[in-house]
Amino acid sequence: MNPIIGFISIIAALILPFLAPAPQQKSEDPIPGIRARLINQINAHRHAYGLSSLTLDPVAERAAQFQALYMESSGVMRHDDPDGRSPMERYADLGGHPALYGENVAYYGDSFTEMDAVWQAVSKLDAMMMAERPPSDGHRENILSPDYRAIGIGVAVGPNGIYIAEDFVTPQS
Repeated sequence: MNPIIGFISIIAALILPFLAPAPQQKSEDPIPGIRARLINQINAHRHAYGLSSLTLDPVAERAAQFQALYMESSGVMRHDDPDGRSPMERYADLGGHPALYGENVAYYGDSFTEMDAVWQAVSKLDAMMMAERPPSDGHRENILSPDYRAIGIGVAVGPNGIYIAEDFVTPQS
């Protein structure tokens, strides 16, 4: 082998890895972590008032996530979905059998790139709900209702802001 070609081959072997684009690591979806933190926070509120914890209801979670995504993509905050279904109808259409159902929706208008900032905004929304006072305290009443047994949380983050849906349920026995 020609010594010059050998030398160039060695240099190329040493340099080429640094010239190739670095493989991109997939970032984990932060929404499940925010959802879990919010459920823990809601249950902490309930414990402070002597109430039992809400368990996770997977159907309510799907219904809440559907609503959060719809609200963020359309830039509106509401309980009815694009098909005109109420929260309870959405839950039933997804296969749930509710005896009692309620929903809190909330919106924070800024766009975020850092998940710590998203959690801070979600935490502020939760604090605002808990700060409500009668007669305008429907969000707080849902969080502290002894009649609910389970919860599903939806969180959507995008250019229209942060939207959350908290779906409270007592399934039929």
